Amino acid sequence: MKLVLSLALFCAFLLFPTACADGVRDGLALAAGQALPALFPFFVAGGLLTRSGLAQVLARLAARPLAVLYRLPSEAAPAVVLGLVGGYPVGAATAADLLRQGTLSPGDAARVNRFCNCASPGFCIGLAGLGIFGSARTGAMLYGIHVLAALLTGLFTAREHAPVSAARTAPRRAPNESFSAVFCASVQQAASTALTVTAFLTIFCVLLQLFDPLLSMLPYGDACSGIFELTAGLDALAPLPLTDSAKLTLASFLLGFGGLAVQFQVRALAAPAGLPVDGFAAAKLLHGAFAAALTALLTRLSPDVFAASAPAESVPPHGLPAVFSLILLLAAFAIWSGKKAKNAV
Repeated sequence: MKLVLSLALFCAFLLFPTACADGVRDGLALAAGQALPALFPFFVAGGLLTRSGLAQVLARLAARPLAVLYRLPSEAAPAVVLGLVGGYPVGAATAADLLRQGTLSPGDAARVNRFCNCASPGFCIGLAGLGIFGSARTGAMLYGIHVLAALLTGLFTAREHAPVSAARTAPRRAPNESFSAVFCASVQQAASTALTVTAFLTIFCVLLQLFDPLLSMLPYGDACSGIFELTAGLDALAPLPLTDSAKLTLASFLLGFGGLAVQFQVRALAAPAGLPVDGFAAAKLLHGAFAAALTALLTRLSPDVFAASAPAESVPPHGLPAVFSLILLLAAFAIWSGKKAKNAV
């Protein structure tokens, strides 16, 4: 299968050079204009937090909630906090860094990685809220639902029974490292992570260009671009002839799922550190399903809570139950996949 896919991509790159070039330009523009300005400071902050005493302070504060809710050690706290506020894929980068230093075991790092990857508040408020719905409040509500869905996802995907001493070694960081050494190491690691993010954003923008003729043939096919790359999918929501409640539900799903570009970024960051990614795809699917279900429920119970733009009533009301059915199917599949993986172990 990998040979077939590799040959297919090679032929596509060879036969459609103009589309590929356009995709590269789009990807580099997206990385330079939106992704890296928002993410790079948090990449550096994650390195500083995991290499300094700040992580220990944070671990003490979060020890009991992590142990009770997720059966995780307190050392996982930096990945959880930075993952919730830093944006994709800061959580994965922090978990990989903690594993690389020996602070977390591979099993603990894998479990926290399943729910510590989230869109940033700036992304939710700026792009999703203001850009699509014309309301910062809407973006803030989406971010709150997004975080709640991530924490709920952890209850289903991270609470595996694991011994506290599971293959975790003492951190390899020297106790008397100077700030300059910690800062330089953090910036170098952030640069490597930023390069990975840029590369995957670029290649998935190329794939979007290649798949665009196929997506344009599907009903609301532009929104399907979010399955590949999150930003493109959210941008495509605005002109769709859907009610605002349906757009909000789809936006929530895409924010939780993250897109394949984000998921491959996580895999690329995990591989050098030896971070297992089993169960990660199902967890992101569950995250998206939870976020969409919470959003759809909230819009049904209190339509004015999001203060969104004027509704586009060109779609009949029965469209939303169809979205609900899809969400339930996705959630059931994700939970079933997770249980199947556990039984296999």
